[in-house]
Amino acid sequence: MNSAQNIIAFALTFLLALTATPVFAEQSSSANEKSTQAFYETIRTHPLTLRGFVSGMPKGGDLRVRLKESIYPEDYLLLAERENYCITLPSYFAVPPLNNTCPPGTSPAKKFFDSEENYQKAIKQLSAASSFNSKQELISLSEITPDQFGFLLGSVVESAAYQHLDYLEVLLPWAPEKLIKDAGKKEWKGTPHDMYPTLSTLPAMLSIETGKERIDSLMTSTKKYLQNGVEQSVMVRMIASVDRTQPAPVVFAELIHAFKTATADPRFVGVALTGDEEHPVALRDYNLQIEMLNTLTNMEAYADVKTIITAGYLEFGMIQPSKFKDRIRMAVTKGNATRISHGSAIMYENNPFELLKALSEQKIPVEIALTGEEVVRSISAADNPFPVLQKYNVPVVLVTENGGLTRIDITNEYVRAAHDYNLSYTDLKILVRNSLEYSLLPGKSLWKSVSPYAMGSECSDSLTNKKTGLCQKLLDESPKALKQWNLEAKFVEFERKISSR
Repeated sequence: MNSAQNIIAFALTFLLALTATPVFAEQSSSANEKSTQAFYETIRTHPLTLRGFVSGMPKGGDLRVRLKESIYPEDYLLLAERENYCITLPSYFAVPPLNNTCPPGTSPAKKFFDSEENYQKAIKQLSAASSFNSKQELISLSEITPDQFGFLLGSVVESAAYQHLDYLEVLLPWAPEKLIKDAGKKEWKGTPHDMYPTLSTLPAMLSIETGKERIDSLMTSTKKYLQNGVEQSVMVRMIASVDRTQPAPVVFAELIHAFKTATADPRFVGVALTGDEEHPVALRDYNLQIEMLNTLTNMEAYADVKTIITAGYLEFGMIQPSKFKDRIRMAVTKGNATRISHGSAIMYENNPFELLKALSEQKIPVEIALTGEEVVRSISAADNPFPVLQKYNVPVVLVTENGGLTRIDITNEYVRAAHDYNLSYTDLKILVRNSLEYSLLPGKSLWKSVSPYAMGSECSDSLTNKKTGLCQKLLDESPKALKQWNLEAKFVEFERKISSR
Protein backbone atom coordinates (compact mmCIF):
# COMPACT_ATOMS: atom_id res chain seq x y z
CA MET A 1 0.00 0.00 0.00
CA ASN A 2 1.48 3.35 -1.08
CA SER A 3 1.52 6.51 1.01
CA ALA A 4 -1.62 7.94 -0.63
CA GLN A 5 -3.50 4.72 0.07
CA ASN A 6 -2.26 4.81 3.67
CA ILE A 7 -3.60 8.32 4.11
CA ILE A 8 -6.98 7.37 2.60
CA ALA A 9 -7.23 4.23 4.75
CA PHE A 10 -6.37 6.17 7.89
CA ALA A 11 -8.94 8.86 7.05
CA LEU A 12 -11.68 6.28 6.43
CA THR A 13 -10.88 4.48 9.69
CA PHE A 14 -10.95 7.76 11.61
CA LEU A 15 -14.26 8.83 10.07
CA LEU A 16 -15.84 5.45 10.76
CA ALA A 17 -14.78 5.71 14.39
CA LEU A 18 -16.35 9.13 14.66
CA THR A 19 -19.65 8.01 13.17
CA ALA A 20 -19.80 4.79 15.19
CA THR A 21 -19.53 6.48 18.57
CA PRO A 22 -20.40 9.90 19.95
CA VAL A 23 -18.10 12.86 19.56
CA PHE A 24 -18.13 15.26 22.50
CA ALA A 25 -17.27 18.78 21.41
CA GLU A 26 -16.19 20.90 24.38
CA GLN A 27 -15.25 24.18 22.76
CA SER A 28 -17.94 24.51 20.10
CA SER A 29 -21.37 23.14 19.34
CA SER A 30 -21.69 20.32 16.84
CA ALA A 31 -23.70 20.81 13.68
CA ASN A 32 -26.46 18.58 15.08
CA GLU A 33 -26.62 20.56 18.30
CA LYS A 34 -26.94 23.82 16.37
CA SER A 35 -29.64 22.29 14.21
CA THR A 36 -31.48 21.11 17.33
CA GLN A 37 -31.22 24.59 18.84
CA ALA A 38 -32.67 26.11 15.66
CA PHE A 39 -35.58 23.67 15.63
CA TYR A 40 -36.23 24.26 19.33
CA GLU A 41 -36.53 28.01 18.70
CA THR A 42 -39.42 27.34 16.31
CA ILE A 43 -41.44 25.41 18.93
CA ARG A 44 -40.49 26.91 22.30
CA THR A 45 -43.65 29.01 22.59
CA HIS A 46 -46.00 26.09 21.85
CA PRO A 47 -46.46 23.92 24.98
CA LEU A 48 -47.87 20.89 23.15
CA THR A 49 -45.11 20.79 20.54
CA LEU A 50 -42.59 21.53 23.27
CA ARG A 51 -43.86 18.50 25.19
CA GLY A 52 -43.19 16.32 22.16
CA PHE A 53 -39.65 17.65 21.93
CA VAL A 54 -38.84 17.34 25.63
CA SER A 55 -40.40 13.89 25.96
CA GLY A 56 -37.63 12.38 23.82
CA MET A 57 -34.82 14.42 25.36
CA PRO A 58 -32.46 12.64 27.79
CA LYS A 59 -33.06 13.99 31.30
CA GLY A 60 -30.34 12.59 33.54
CA GLY A 61 -31.76 12.17 37.03
CA ASP A 62 -34.67 13.00 39.30
CA LEU A 63 -33.09 13.78 42.65
CA ARG A 64 -36.18 14.04 44.85
CA VAL A 65 -38.58 11.13 44.57
CA ARG A 66 -40.82 10.53 47.59
CA LEU A 67 -41.89 6.96 47.01
CA LYS A 68 -45.37 7.14 48.56
CA GLU A 69 -46.16 10.40 46.82
CA SER A 70 -44.62 9.36 43.51
CA ILE A 71 -46.87 6.34 43.10
CA TYR A 72 -49.81 7.01 40.82
CA PRO A 73 -53.12 6.12 42.51
CA GLU A 74 -53.86 3.78 39.59
CA ASP A 75 -50.90 1.62 40.65
CA TYR A 76 -51.99 1.83 44.28
CA LEU A 77 -55.44 0.49 43.35
CA LEU A 78 -53.89 -2.22 41.18
CA LEU A 79 -51.79 -3.35 44.13
CA ALA A 80 -54.84 -3.33 46.41
CA GLU A 81 -56.69 -5.47 43.86
CA ARG A 82 -53.77 -7.92 43.58
CA GLU A 83 -53.63 -8.27 47.36
CA ASN A 84 -57.43 -8.66 47.70
CA TYR A 85 -57.46 -5.63 49.98
CA CYS A 86 -60.45 -3.56 50.99
CA ILE A 87 -60.87 0.16 50.32
CA THR A 88 -62.10 2.31 53.19
CA LEU A 89 -64.66 4.97 52.40
CA PRO A 90 -64.50 7.94 52.09
CA SER A 91 -60.71 8.01 52.66
CA TYR A 92 -59.99 5.35 49.99
CA PHE A 93 -57.13 3.82 51.98
CA ALA A 94 -56.40 0.13 51.44
CA VAL A 95 -56.64 -2.28 54.37
CA PRO A 96 -56.40 -6.07 54.51
CA PRO A 97 -59.64 -8.02 54.95
CA LEU A 98 -60.67 -9.63 58.27
CA ASN A 99 -61.23 -13.37 57.97
CA ASN A 100 -61.36 -12.98 54.19
CA THR A 101 -64.20 -10.47 54.49
CA CYS A 102 -64.14 -6.71 54.01
CA PRO A 103 -65.23 -5.07 57.28
CA PRO A 104 -68.10 -2.54 57.47
CA GLY A 105 -67.26 0.81 55.89
CA THR A 106 -65.00 -0.77 53.26
CA SER A 107 -65.42 -2.24 49.82
CA PRO A 108 -63.34 -4.88 47.97
CA ALA A 109 -60.73 -3.21 45.77
CA LYS A 110 -61.80 -5.39 42.85
CA LYS A 111 -65.17 -3.62 42.76
CA PHE A 112 -63.51 -0.32 41.89
CA PHE A 113 -62.49 -1.78 38.56
CA ASP A 114 -66.09 -2.77 37.80
CA SER A 115 -67.42 0.78 37.96
CA GLU A 116 -65.85 3.66 36.09
CA GLU A 117 -67.58 6.16 38.39
CA ASN A 118 -66.20 4.56 41.56
CA TYR A 119 -62.77 4.16 39.97
CA GLN A 120 -62.57 7.84 38.99
CA LYS A 121 -63.77 8.94 42.43
CA ALA A 122 -60.99 6.90 44.02
CA ILE A 123 -58.35 8.31 41.68
CA LYS A 124 -59.51 11.85 42.36
CA GLN A 125 -59.51 11.33 46.13
CA LEU A 126 -56.08 9.67 46.20
CA SER A 127 -54.39 12.23 43.98
CA ALA A 128 -53.85 15.94 44.28
CA ALA A 129 -55.73 16.83 41.14
CA SER A 130 -58.40 18.57 43.18
CA SER A 131 -56.96 19.20 46.65
CA PHE A 132 -53.50 18.23 47.80
CA ASN A 133 -53.11 16.35 51.07
CA SER A 134 -49.45 16.23 52.05
CA LYS A 135 -50.29 13.80 54.85
CA GLN A 136 -51.90 11.29 52.48
CA GLU A 137 -50.95 7.82 53.68
CA LEU A 138 -51.28 5.62 50.64
CA ILE A 139 -49.28 2.86 52.23
CA SER A 140 -47.11 2.35 55.30
CA LEU A 141 -43.49 1.75 54.33
CA SER A 142 -42.82 0.21 57.74
CA GLU A 143 -45.39 -2.52 57.14
CA ILE A 144 -45.03 -3.05 53.41
CA THR A 145 -43.91 -6.47 52.18
CA PRO A 146 -40.93 -6.74 49.83
CA ASP A 147 -43.21 -7.83 47.00
CA GLN A 148 -45.53 -4.85 47.51
CA PHE A 149 -42.55 -2.52 47.66
CA GLY A 150 -41.15 -4.04 44.48
CA PHE A 151 -44.44 -3.58 42.65
CA LEU A 152 -44.67 0.10 43.63
CA LEU A 153 -41.02 1.08 43.14
CA GLY A 154 -41.02 -0.91 39.91
CA SER A 155 -43.83 1.29 38.56
CA VAL A 156 -41.83 4.43 39.43
CA VAL A 157 -38.67 3.08 37.78
CA GLU A 158 -40.54 2.02 34.63
CA SER A 159 -41.97 5.54 34.38
CA ALA A 160 -38.46 6.97 34.75
CA ALA A 161 -37.14 4.78 31.95
CA TYR A 162 -40.06 5.81 29.71
CA GLN A 163 -39.08 9.46 30.25
CA HIS A 164 -35.40 8.85 29.42
CA LEU A 165 -34.18 9.24 33.00
CA ASP A 166 -31.01 7.40 34.00
CA TYR A 167 -30.97 7.92 37.75
CA LEU A 168 -33.32 8.31 40.73
CA GLU A 169 -32.72 9.40 44.30
CA VAL A 170 -35.60 8.02 46.37
CA LEU A 171 -36.38 9.46 49.81
CA LEU A 172 -37.19 6.74 52.35
CA PRO A 173 -37.95 7.03 56.07
CA TRP A 174 -35.65 4.28 57.29
CA ALA A 175 -35.54 4.37 61.11
CA PRO A 176 -37.01 1.26 62.79
CA GLU A 177 -40.19 1.69 64.80
CA LYS A 178 -38.48 0.51 67.99
CA LEU A 179 -35.85 3.25 67.69
CA ILE A 180 -38.56 5.89 67.31
CA LYS A 181 -40.44 4.48 70.30
CA ASP A 182 -37.36 4.26 72.55
CA ALA A 183 -36.12 7.74 71.57
CA GLY A 184 -39.55 9.15 72.32
CA LYS A 185 -39.13 8.10 75.95
CA LYS A 186 -35.97 10.18 76.36
CA GLU A 187 -35.96 13.72 77.69
CA TRP A 188 -33.89 16.29 75.83
CA LYS A 189 -31.16 17.70 78.05
CA GLY A 190 -28.43 20.06 76.91
CA THR A 191 -26.99 20.12 73.41
CA PRO A 192 -26.87 17.56 70.58
CA HIS A 193 -23.30 16.84 71.66
CA ASP A 194 -24.60 16.05 75.16
CA MET A 195 -27.41 13.84 73.83
CA TYR A 196 -25.36 11.90 71.29
CA PRO A 197 -23.98 9.26 73.75
CA THR A 198 -27.49 8.50 75.02
CA LEU A 199 -29.26 8.28 71.70
CA SER A 200 -26.49 6.68 69.65
CA THR A 201 -26.35 3.71 72.02
CA LEU A 202 -30.05 2.84 71.97
CA PRO A 203 -30.35 -0.90 71.26
CA ALA A 204 -32.29 -0.32 68.05
CA MET A 205 -29.25 1.47 66.57
CA LEU A 206 -27.79 -1.99 66.08
CA SER A 207 -30.37 -2.64 63.34
CA ILE A 208 -28.12 -1.28 60.59
CA GLU A 209 -27.19 -4.79 59.39
CA THR A 210 -30.83 -5.85 59.50
CA GLY A 211 -31.59 -2.79 57.40
CA LYS A 212 -29.08 -3.94 54.80
CA GLU A 213 -30.85 -7.27 54.56
CA ARG A 214 -34.20 -5.56 54.19
CA ILE A 215 -33.04 -3.25 51.41
CA ASP A 216 -31.54 -6.32 49.68
CA SER A 217 -34.95 -7.95 49.81
CA LEU A 218 -36.80 -4.82 48.66
CA MET A 219 -34.53 -4.24 45.68
CA THR A 220 -34.56 -7.93 44.68
CA SER A 221 -38.34 -7.80 44.64
CA THR A 222 -38.27 -4.62 42.55
CA LYS A 223 -36.26 -6.36 39.82
CA LYS A 224 -39.13 -8.79 39.28
CA TYR A 225 -41.35 -5.95 38.13
CA LEU A 226 -38.92 -4.34 35.70
CA GLN A 227 -38.87 -5.05 32.00
CA ASN A 228 -35.68 -6.27 30.38
CA GLY A 229 -32.99 -3.61 30.36
CA VAL A 230 -34.70 -1.14 32.69
CA GLU A 231 -32.74 -2.29 35.74
CA GLN A 232 -29.50 -1.58 33.89
CA SER A 233 -30.62 1.73 32.41
CA VAL A 234 -32.08 3.38 35.55
CA MET A 235 -29.91 3.44 38.66
CA VAL A 236 -31.78 3.81 41.95
CA ARG A 237 -30.19 5.13 45.12
CA MET A 238 -31.84 5.91 48.45
CA ILE A 239 -31.76 8.94 50.74
CA ALA A 240 -32.65 8.27 54.37
CA SER A 241 -35.23 10.91 55.24
CA VAL A 242 -36.10 12.27 58.68
CA ASP A 243 -39.33 14.14 59.49
CA ARG A 244 -38.58 17.33 61.42
CA THR A 245 -42.06 17.57 63.00
CA GLN A 246 -41.28 14.99 65.69
CA PRO A 247 -39.94 15.54 69.25
CA ALA A 248 -36.26 16.51 69.42
CA PRO A 249 -34.96 13.17 70.81
CA VAL A 250 -36.75 11.30 68.01
CA VAL A 251 -35.45 13.60 65.26
CA PHE A 252 -31.88 13.33 66.52
CA ALA A 253 -32.06 9.55 66.97
CA GLU A 254 -33.40 9.17 63.44
CA LEU A 255 -30.66 11.46 62.09
CA ILE A 256 -27.99 9.41 63.84
CA HIS A 257 -29.47 6.22 62.43
CA ALA A 258 -29.65 7.79 58.96
CA PHE A 259 -26.00 8.89 59.11
CA LYS A 260 -24.95 5.44 60.27
CA THR A 261 -26.93 3.87 57.44
CA ALA A 262 -25.43 6.16 54.79
CA THR A 263 -21.96 5.33 56.08
CA ALA A 264 -22.54 1.57 56.11
CA ASP A 265 -24.61 1.00 52.97
CA PRO A 266 -23.58 2.56 49.61
CA ARG A 267 -27.14 2.27 48.32
CA PHE A 268 -27.98 5.13 50.68
CA VAL A 269 -26.16 8.13 49.26
CA GLY A 270 -27.31 10.76 51.74
CA VAL A 271 -29.61 12.02 54.47
CA ALA A 272 -32.55 14.42 54.16
CA LEU A 273 -34.12 16.58 56.85
CA THR A 274 -37.61 17.16 55.56
CA GLY A 275 -41.17 17.81 56.63
CA ASP A 276 -43.58 20.73 57.00
CA GLU A 277 -41.63 23.85 58.00
CA GLU A 278 -44.84 25.55 59.16
CA HIS A 279 -45.46 22.85 61.76
CA PRO A 280 -45.15 24.35 65.28
CA VAL A 281 -42.52 21.78 66.33
CA ALA A 282 -40.49 22.49 63.18
CA LEU A 283 -40.66 26.23 63.78
CA ARG A 284 -39.73 25.90 67.45
CA ASP A 285 -36.89 23.41 66.95
CA TYR A 286 -35.34 24.64 63.69
CA ASN A 287 -32.18 26.01 65.28
CA LEU A 288 -31.80 22.89 67.40
CA GLN A 289 -32.24 20.60 64.40
CA ILE A 290 -29.59 22.54 62.48
CA GLU A 291 -27.28 22.09 65.48
CA MET A 292 -27.99 18.35 65.31
CA LEU A 293 -26.82 18.29 61.71
CA ASN A 294 -23.82 20.46 62.55
CA THR A 295 -22.81 18.02 65.27
CA LEU A 296 -23.09 14.97 63.01
CA THR A 297 -21.48 16.43 59.88
CA ASN A 298 -18.46 17.50 61.93
CA MET A 299 -17.86 14.02 63.33
CA GLU A 300 -15.03 12.15 61.64
CA ALA A 301 -17.14 8.99 61.34
CA TYR A 302 -19.70 10.83 59.20
CA ALA A 303 -17.42 13.18 57.28
CA ASP A 304 -18.48 11.81 53.88
CA VAL A 305 -22.24 11.84 54.46
CA LYS A 306 -24.13 14.31 52.25
CA THR A 307 -27.20 16.17 53.49
CA ILE A 308 -30.28 17.67 51.86
CA ILE A 309 -32.26 20.18 53.93
CA THR A 310 -35.73 21.47 53.12
CA ALA A 311 -35.33 25.16 53.97
CA GLY A 312 -37.28 28.30 53.23
CA TYR A 313 -40.24 26.31 51.88
CA LEU A 314 -42.67 28.84 53.32
CA GLU A 315 -45.45 31.22 52.29
CA PHE A 316 -45.40 34.82 53.33
CA GLY A 317 -48.38 35.50 55.59
CA MET A 318 -48.46 31.98 57.02
CA ILE A 319 -45.84 32.59 59.73
CA GLN A 320 -44.24 35.56 61.43
CA PRO A 321 -42.06 37.54 58.99
CA SER A 322 -39.07 37.28 61.34
CA LYS A 323 -39.10 33.50 60.89
CA PHE A 324 -38.00 33.94 57.27
CA LYS A 325 -34.78 35.73 58.06
CA ASP A 326 -32.12 33.00 57.98
CA ARG A 327 -33.60 29.56 57.27
CA ILE A 328 -31.60 28.82 54.13
CA ARG A 329 -28.50 30.61 55.38
CA MET A 330 -28.44 28.49 58.55
CA ALA A 331 -28.98 25.30 56.55
CA VAL A 332 -25.86 26.13 54.55
CA THR A 333 -23.55 27.71 57.14
CA LYS A 334 -24.40 25.52 60.14
CA GLY A 335 -26.27 22.54 58.74
CA ASN A 336 -23.63 22.02 56.02
CA ALA A 337 -26.31 21.29 53.43
CA THR A 338 -25.16 19.65 50.21
CA ARG A 339 -28.42 20.65 48.55
CA ILE A 340 -31.32 22.90 49.51
CA SER A 341 -34.80 21.63 48.79
CA HIS A 342 -37.33 24.20 47.48
CA GLY A 343 -35.96 27.41 49.06
CA SER A 344 -38.99 29.31 47.77
CA ALA A 345 -38.70 32.08 50.39
CA ILE A 346 -35.07 32.87 49.61
CA MET A 347 -35.77 36.53 48.80
CA TYR A 348 -37.44 37.00 52.19
CA GLU A 349 -34.19 36.25 54.01
CA ASN A 350 -31.88 38.92 55.40
CA ASN A 351 -29.32 40.02 52.79
CA PRO A 352 -30.73 37.72 50.09
CA PHE A 353 -28.25 38.86 47.43
CA GLU A 354 -25.35 37.95 49.69
CA LEU A 355 -26.97 34.54 50.20
CA LEU A 356 -27.41 34.07 46.45
CA LYS A 357 -23.75 34.87 45.94
CA ALA A 358 -22.73 32.33 48.57
CA LEU A 359 -24.87 29.59 47.00
CA SER A 360 -23.41 30.39 43.59
CA GLU A 361 -19.80 30.44 44.74
CA GLN A 362 -20.14 27.28 46.83
CA LYS A 363 -22.12 25.54 44.08
CA ILE A 364 -24.93 24.57 46.45
CA PRO A 365 -27.92 23.68 44.28
CA VAL A 366 -31.59 24.30 44.97
CA GLU A 367 -34.15 21.63 44.13
CA ILE A 368 -37.22 23.10 42.43
CA ALA A 369 -40.50 21.18 42.06
CA LEU A 370 -42.54 23.62 39.98
CA THR A 371 -45.86 21.76 40.06
CA GLY A 372 -45.56 20.52 43.63
CA GLU A 373 -44.72 23.99 44.89
CA GLU A 374 -47.68 25.47 43.07
CA VAL A 375 -50.11 22.84 44.40
CA VAL A 376 -48.77 22.57 47.96
CA ARG A 377 -47.67 26.16 48.60
CA SER A 378 -49.61 28.08 45.91
CA ILE A 379 -46.33 29.39 44.47
CA SER A 380 -47.06 30.56 40.95
CA ALA A 381 -44.52 30.81 38.15
CA ALA A 382 -44.20 34.54 38.86
CA ASP A 383 -43.48 33.93 42.55
CA ASN A 384 -41.14 30.97 42.13
CA PRO A 385 -37.45 31.81 42.79
CA PHE A 386 -36.37 29.81 39.70
CA PRO A 387 -35.55 32.86 37.50
CA VAL A 388 -33.82 34.63 40.39
CA LEU A 389 -31.60 31.61 41.00
CA GLN A 390 -30.85 31.41 37.28
CA LYS A 391 -29.99 35.11 37.11
CA TYR A 392 -27.52 34.88 39.99
CA ASN A 393 -25.97 31.65 38.73
CA VAL A 394 -27.19 29.47 41.59
CA PRO A 395 -27.35 25.83 40.44
CA VAL A 396 -30.91 24.55 40.00
CA VAL A 397 -32.15 20.97 39.62
CA LEU A 398 -35.70 20.22 38.55
CA VAL A 399 -37.41 17.47 40.57
CA THR A 400 -40.88 15.89 40.75
CA GLU A 401 -40.99 14.97 44.48
CA ASN A 402 -44.67 13.97 44.52
CA GLY A 403 -45.45 13.24 40.87
CA GLY A 404 -48.04 10.56 41.60
CA LEU A 405 -50.19 12.79 43.76
CA THR A 406 -49.79 15.87 41.57
CA ARG A 407 -50.23 13.66 38.47
CA ILE A 408 -47.20 14.94 36.59
CA ASP A 409 -43.83 13.62 35.43
CA ILE A 410 -40.36 15.09 35.06
CA THR A 411 -41.07 15.86 31.39
CA ASN A 412 -43.86 18.16 32.53
CA GLU A 413 -41.45 20.04 34.81
CA TYR A 414 -38.98 20.68 31.98
CA VAL A 415 -41.80 21.83 29.70
CA ARG A 416 -43.09 24.19 32.40
CA ALA A 417 -39.63 25.61 33.01
CA ALA A 418 -38.97 26.09 29.30
CA HIS A 419 -42.33 27.73 28.63
CA ASP A 420 -42.79 29.80 31.79
CA TYR A 421 -39.23 31.13 31.91
CA ASN A 422 -38.42 31.32 28.20
CA LEU A 423 -35.50 28.91 28.43
CA SER A 424 -33.25 28.14 25.49
CA TYR A 425 -32.23 24.62 24.50
CA THR A 426 -28.83 25.32 26.09
CA ASP A 427 -30.62 26.25 29.33
CA LEU A 428 -32.48 22.93 29.28
CA LYS A 429 -29.25 21.03 28.70
CA ILE A 430 -27.66 22.76 31.68
CA LEU A 431 -30.60 21.76 33.89
CA VAL A 432 -30.29 18.15 32.74
CA ARG A 433 -26.54 18.11 33.32
CA ASN A 434 -27.12 19.66 36.75
CA SER A 435 -29.27 16.67 37.70
CA LEU A 436 -26.23 14.40 37.58
CA GLU A 437 -23.54 16.91 38.53
CA TYR A 438 -25.35 17.67 41.80
CA SER A 439 -26.53 14.14 42.45
CA LEU A 440 -25.10 12.36 45.47
CA LEU A 441 -23.48 9.70 43.32
CA PRO A 442 -19.90 9.11 44.46
CA GLY A 443 -16.83 9.72 42.38
CA LYS A 444 -15.13 12.46 40.45
CA SER A 445 -17.18 14.49 37.98
CA LEU A 446 -16.69 14.27 34.23
CA TRP A 447 -16.66 18.08 34.18
CA LYS A 448 -13.83 20.40 35.21
CA SER A 449 -16.20 23.37 35.39
CA VAL A 450 -19.95 23.92 35.23
CA SER A 451 -20.16 27.63 34.35
CA PRO A 452 -20.05 26.85 31.49
CA TYR A 453 -19.86 23.08 31.41
CA ALA A 454 -16.43 22.00 30.19
CA MET A 455 -15.14 18.45 30.20
CA GLY A 456 -12.20 17.53 32.42
CA SER A 457 -8.79 16.65 31.04
CA GLU A 458 -9.27 12.88 31.37
CA CYS A 459 -11.96 12.71 28.69
CA SER A 460 -11.72 16.00 26.79
CA ASP A 461 -9.52 14.45 24.12
CA SER A 462 -11.56 11.25 23.83
CA LEU A 463 -12.92 11.62 20.33
CA THR A 464 -14.56 8.22 20.50
CA ASN A 465 -16.50 6.59 23.29
CA LYS A 466 -14.21 5.49 26.15
CA LYS A 467 -11.17 4.97 23.89
CA THR A 468 -8.46 6.81 25.80
CA GLY A 469 -6.90 5.12 28.80
CA LEU A 470 -7.26 8.06 31.19
CA CYS A 471 -10.91 8.53 30.29
CA GLN A 472 -11.69 4.83 30.64
CA LYS A 473 -9.98 4.80 34.04
CA LEU A 474 -12.16 7.69 35.22
CA LEU A 475 -15.33 6.00 33.98
CA ASP A 476 -14.35 2.73 35.64
CA GLU A 477 -13.66 4.41 38.98
CA SER A 478 -16.40 7.04 39.15
CA PRO A 479 -20.11 6.10 39.04
CA LYS A 480 -20.93 9.81 38.64
CA ALA A 481 -18.62 10.32 35.66
CA LEU A 482 -19.93 7.18 33.96
CA LYS A 483 -23.54 8.37 34.24
CA GLN A 484 -22.49 11.78 32.93
CA TRP A 485 -20.63 10.26 29.99
CA ASN A 486 -23.63 8.12 29.08
CA LEU A 487 -25.84 11.21 29.25
CA GLU A 488 -23.60 13.05 26.78
CA ALA A 489 -23.75 10.07 24.43
CA LYS A 490 -27.55 10.17 24.62
CA PHE A 491 -27.58 13.90 23.86
CA VAL A 492 -25.49 13.22 20.76
CA GLU A 493 -27.99 10.61 19.59
CA PHE A 494 -30.99 12.79 20.44
CA GLU A 495 -29.59 15.74 18.50
CA ARG A 496 -28.77 13.49 15.56
CA LYS A 497 -32.39 12.32 15.43
CA ILE A 498 -33.81 15.84 15.73
CA SER A 499 -31.48 17.08 13.00
CA SER A 500 -32.50 14.27 10.65
CA ARG A 501 -36.26 14.58 11.34
